[in-house]
Amino acid sequence: MWAYGIGKEAVAELQKAPLEERRPSRGIKRLEVPTPEPKDDEVLVKVKSSALNYNSIWSGLCHPLSPFQLINRHVSRNIQCDDHAQDYAIFGSDASGVVVKAGKNVMGWNQGDEVIIHCNVINTDEPVAQIDGMVADSQSIWGYETNFGAFAEFCKVKASQLIRKPNDVSWKVAGCFCLTLSTAYRMLISPNGASLRPGQNCLIWGAAGGLGNFAIQLARLTGANPIAVVSSDEKEEICRNLGATAVINRSKDNFGDFILKNGEPNYLAWRNAKLTLEKKGVKDLHVVFEHVGKETIGVSLFLLSRGGTVVTCAASSGYNAVVDLRYLWMNLKKIIGSHCANYYEAEQAANLVFNNQVTPLIHSIQSIHALPDAADAMHSNSTYGKTVFLHD
Repeated sequence: MWAYGIGKEAVAELQKAPLEERRPSRGIKRLEVPTPEPKDDEVLVKVKSSALNYNSIWSGLCHPLSPFQLINRHVSRNIQCDDHAQDYAIFGSDASGVVVKAGKNVMGWNQGDEVIIHCNVINTDEPVAQIDGMVADSQSIWGYETNFGAFAEFCKVKASQLIRKPNDVSWKVAGCFCLTLSTAYRMLISPNGASLRPGQNCLIWGAAGGLGNFAIQLARLTGANPIAVVSSDEKEEICRNLGATAVINRSKDNFGDFILKNGEPNYLAWRNAKLTLEKKGVKDLHVVFEHVGKETIGVSLFLLSRGGTVVTCAASSGYNAVVDLRYLWMNLKKIIGSHCANYYEAEQAANLVFNNQVTPLIHSIQSIHALPDAADAMHSNSTYGKTVFLHD
């Protein structure tokens, strides 16, 4: 079958280049590989649609770890997944499709079923998985930490990852929302996250992106006030149309350069950011929706009101960050780490799409064979929302 990912022999050559000179397309190539065989608790799915997420950018850059390092760690935690250790890695963590084959222990799923794939991979026999699969030792992200991901003719997943696709949901929608919407749901709505409440103000970094657009919509659903941070006039208009209460445009508002060249906090820029919020009518900030990391986590904590919460799920600008802890303990603020979502959270989030309460923001719909160029576009911050791929 055809697939998109990287061969093991290409990693060393790619990693010779300095990170700032790498492009995701150099590490995302079309491969010809055997069609995987599902194990007893797995299904084989004919992929109809998929979507690009930032973890595939990291995979294509082989940074901070190569896909093979991540897969080897998954196998070490899940010895029953030893077949994931191949000389190739197939990327992609969002997909929908049709079940074509089911393992002998799979119940409730049959050939021909139309499904959406939740990217959280766990050993369901692990006791803690019955409470919250995200804290299970076996937990991994499909198509990033595991093999046989979405960007292929067929993908192989555990039956515990499947969500039934309603007939009235199109393939382009079904394959594009699960990872980012369920992540945003856990961060903002779930008791495992910030538990955002009506009337609260929530600052959302990258608000026009695949994560941020869902954060705006979820905040509006709860009766909270989403405060969007974007980088262009086009993205500002997108966020206003999504229902943002206020929008900060970093290209023209005084909102940036939060770290000095020596790596220390730029306290003047932090104070200017607070003034910018106040000029926008935002005097209190109860929750910050974080995924940028190094460039913004320090100022996010600073901007919070007393007792506020930063909830973070990523570090797209870097993971070695400087935080002034005085603002954490003296003002009783909290930082919550969040990662993807358990099955219940993913299903609850999906129901919001099925019931037309949340609508995926789609930037483009392309052939899967445009993936390498699309990954470069996302890496250069020239996209918004979701980039969707059709596989037929």
